This record gives sequence, structure tokens and C-alpha cells, in this order.
Amino acid sequence: MNKILIIDPGKGWGQFVSKMYCYQKLADHLNSKIIFLTKKSTQAEYYLKSTSFCEGVIYLEEPKKGIQNMINNIISSFKNIKKINKYNFKECYIFHPSLRYMFIANFSNIREIWGLGFKFQSFFLKKNKKFYSSYFSKTKGDNEALEFVRKITNTKKIDYKPLSSMENGLRDTVGIIIAASGNEKRWSINNYLKLIEFLKEKNYKKFLIISGLDQEKEEVLIKENFIDDIEITFTSDKKISDVIPYLKRCQFCIGNDTGFAHLSVNLDIETMVIQGDCPPQTYSALLKHIDIEPDVIRSPTSIHTIKVQKVLNELSNFLVNRRGGRAVEGARLESV
Repeated sequence: MNKILIIDPGKGWGQFVSKMYCYQKLADHLNSKIIFLTKKSTQAEYYLKSTSFCEGVIYLEEPKKGIQNMINNIISSFKNIKKINKYNFKECYIFHPSLRYMFIANFSNIREIWGLGFKFQSFFLKKNKKFYSSYFSKTKGDNEALEFVRKITNTKKIDYKPLSSMENGLRDTVGIIIAASGNEKRWSINNYLKLIEFLKEKNYKKFLIISGLDQEKEEVLIKENFIDDIEITFTSDKKISDVIPYLKRCQFCIGNDTGFAHLSVNLDIETMVIQGDCPPQTYSALLKHIDIEPDVIRSPTSIHTIKVQKVLNELSNFLVNRRGGRAVEGARLESV
């Protein structure tokens, strides 16, 4: 089968994961396998290695800022080119506006290059192989990948498709995502204690607490409040590849807007995201949102305006209406 190169460094691994259904559509349309060139921070190898459309992942030799690093950055670009040349790609799709990736693709002897064509990149692409029509086009932001793939495949609508389908295995755990990239995305730990208490009273007994390396204090608080009442697994000491088997046992997840929330959705798990500083993403019906009030302006502190009672009310409604209905401990949920 033909192999194509997709260059997408990713702004963050959550955003990168959320675009996978677009790339699956592209692979199917071209009857090809994808090899991704991306940043190591996307941690793509851990969740793409068992998928049918991805052949492999190449991690970028990343540039460093500053004029003093110019020589080293040129060297890193040629290292990337050397990695790519091993595959003899005929086609490349660049989902980033940087000229650097255009340079890498051109010097990798790839004949057919598609790109966003945003700003200066527009001058180096053929008219029928770029998304933006001119240098003066306005950015589509987070919808770029979706719109670009729709153009390439001549498709009006691209249906969401997770990386893996819901398995008929044991799903006896609730995922609580307290991790996030910064305080602007982190709902208060005291709020999460009330959330866990609420779920405990609903007879949920097993929890996966997805926490970050810097959240030891939060983990201690959860242990002090619940360790004798419920079974808890923490993830701060685990790699993504080690977390995935635990995540696949989750009936549903709820928590902050972070990479694990989008990975959860891509593992075919209904996920509720407590939304603060960024607008909600709507790429999948599995992704639910508990958003700020309409009169609240999005800012680095807006997530802290979301009251516990609002979250509990929306969670209660979700538990009644979610896919598969209410599951008791040890139940096996069937795909619907």
C-alpha cells in the first residue's frame, strides 16, 4: 500500500489527537497509510501504533529560538530530511503554515506537496494544492485540518471516527481528569473532591484519576478523603502507553480540557469537559461540554466561575441519558 507523509507538528497533543478522524478520512480516500512527522510532545507513537491507517511516526528535530542557534537549526532541518528520505515518499500534506516544513518537504525529493498555503507558504505551492487561495486569506484556525481534508477529498461532511471502537470488555471505572497544561484549564481540586463524593454516593466505586506530574498535593487530598471508601488509580507516574489500558476500562470520563480528554473521546468513551478559557470543540458527539455562562467573558480565570452545582446538575442529566445507560460495577457494556 502507498505511504504518504503528513506534517503536523501539533500545538498540543490534545489538539493533534482531535484531528485524527480527518487524517483517517484522508488515508481512506487515498488508499494509503500515513506516516506522521510531528513533535515529540504529541506523544503520537503511544496511541497511533495500533491503528489501521498509521504506518509510523517520525519525531521532529525541533529548532531552538535565537540567532545564535541558526546553524544548529539548519542542521536539525537536514536531520529531518534524512529521516524522511528513507521512505521515498511521493506525496506530502503539510498541515502547518511554516515555511520550514515546506523547505523540509521540498528537499526530501517529494514530488506532490499539498499545504495550507497560508501567508508566504502560498508562493511555494501550486494553486490546486493549497487550502488558502492567497497570501491575504484569513486563517480558519482550529478548523483548518477539517476544511483542508474536505477540499482534498471533495467531501462535504466528514463523520467522526474514533481511533478504536468501544470494546465489549469490562468497563467498571470512572475517569476523572484533573490534569491540564495550566491553571487557566484547571478546575479547583476542592470542586473535584465534591464531584467524586457525588459519584461515590451514586455507587461508583472505581476511579481513574488522571493527574499531572506537578499534582502530588491534589493526589494526597484525594487519598485522604476517599482511599478507604473507593478504589483509586493515579496516573502521574505513568506514561501515556501505560494509561491507555486503564482508560479503556472507563465507562465515561469527566474533567479538564486537556489531551487526555481528547484521547478518551478517541478511545470511544463519552467524555465531559469542564470548559473555561477556550471555546468548546464539537468534532464528536462523544464530547460533551460544561461551559461558562453566556455572560462570562473567556479569560485565564473563567473556568473558576463554573460552580460545582452546575457541574453536578449536568452530570446527573448525563448519567441518565448517556450511551449504554447506567452501568453498575462489573457490568459489561455493549456497543450501541
